[in-house]
Amino acid sequence: MEMKRTSVIAAALFLVIALQTAVHASLDFSPAMELLGGVLSQTTWIENRGPQGEGNEYFRALQAFFSEFKGHKAVTIAQELTKNGFAYDAPPAFICHLGPLPDLELVYEYSDYLVQRAGSRDKLEEFRLALRDLAQESNFLGFYAQWEPYLNACLEPAREGFRSALLIDWLQDFFGWSASEFQLIVTASMFPAGGYGATVTGRDGSTIAFQIIREYGRSSAKPEFPTSTSLELLTIHELGHSFVNPCNEQYPERTKRLKPLYWPVRKEMRQQAYPSVDIFLNEQVLRGVEVIAAQDLYEPGTAEAVIASNENNGFYLTRFVAEQLEHYRANRETYPTFRDFMPYLYDQLETYQKENSSWSDRFFSMFLR
Repeated sequence: MEMKRTSVIAAALFLVIALQTAVHASLDFSPAMELLGGVLSQTTWIENRGPQGEGNEYFRALQAFFSEFKGHKAVTIAQELTKNGFAYDAPPAFICHLGPLPDLELVYEYSDYLVQRAGSRDKLEEFRLALRDLAQESNFLGFYAQWEPYLNACLEPAREGFRSALLIDWLQDFFGWSASEFQLIVTASMFPAGGYGATVTGRDGSTIAFQIIREYGRSSAKPEFPTSTSLELLTIHELGHSFVNPCNEQYPERTKRLKPLYWPVRKEMRQQAYPSVDIFLNEQVLRGVEVIAAQDLYEPGTAEAVIASNENNGFYLTRFVAEQLEHYRANRETYPTFRDFMPYLYDQLETYQKENSSWSDRFFSMFLR
């Protein structure tokens, strides 16, 4: 009995230590991410994801630096990948699988999602090795070292008062489990504002949650980044992908049956690079999560502002989803984790769809079946 009790105490202490380790996450730049940004600046990527006007002064220097290497294999591959749809979240997520420069080793095996976006694992490896070669040939780390103090100074307004430990604690408590590690990467060469979430899996099965924070893209002087409440809610959203996406992925058939919910806003969603019902659902759930976080962490009125902002962007189910998440919060004995809650949420979305569908929606739903 004593041995069993000792084992339980040891396990509890291990969990506490693991959670304490996970909550320490700072806002930092990544030379590898900036290398990627510089390479992409030489491709047609910049036509859709470039800054307004000429961009901040660091970006202009980065773009000029790599203009001498426009014929390099890394740029050629980047252009090919961009042309084939390897854009938006895919390139930064690719970098999240790699170790630091100069070696740029493959630390985390490429996810199936990333391989699918690139077309093959071989193409990702070819790109990785070409980027490593370009970094060495161009002495990119020397260029980056000259700009690093400047970039860190530009990031100080965002770092000031940023409560990463509080946000990660909130995410862990809300969803009912934790990632093994959280990394927050800021990039001054990707635009416009907002960010990306990426999740990688270690060889031991551990999960590392990444947030990539983009520059606003409107400055021709110093780079500008989100701060205060905007930055914190963005962090809740992007790190939240590591919790929400795997849950939704467990129910592909149920997700497919919810396509009529996506249909009325399909044009707005495609303009925001959310081209399918599964991506829409991930985003819609996360916007509901933002509402609950706003209620918990900020002054009254913030949650309503979050709802209004998301509804204006086409996420018309934000209030409805937030109401379901309130039910989840009030019944944690029934739903210890968000995974346990997902079937109930699907039930409610399906009911909403039936009760609010028009004749054309019902016809479309029948067509899908």
